[in-house]
Amino acid sequence: MATHTVAKGDLGAHAITLAANTVETTTFSEDLDEITIVSLDGAAALYITVDGRTPTVGGASTRVMPAAIGAITLEVPTAGNSVVKVISSGTPTISIQRGR
Repeated sequence: MATHTVAKGDLGAHAITLAANTVETTTFSEDLDEITIVSLDGAAALYITVDGRTPTVGGASTRVMPAAIGAITLEVPTAGNSVVKVISSGTPTISIQRGR
């Protein structure tokens, strides 16, 4: 499991290349309302949680972003530090950043 911490006031963690079938956890040291995940190369689908659950590839309790260059913005339903977890069956490059 790979991890990143984003300090309070910083914008995000960028140019993260996922390891296939390994959860990437990014913790923002503040309570955010939204986060945005950007797929920089569209190499594989992303499975995402922002509610403390651990995502799985194709899991029923995850949000999915298809294999495409683009972005998805999600509301963070939890209080305290905002934690984003992402997994993929491939090795796409992503950025995880505050939504606003």
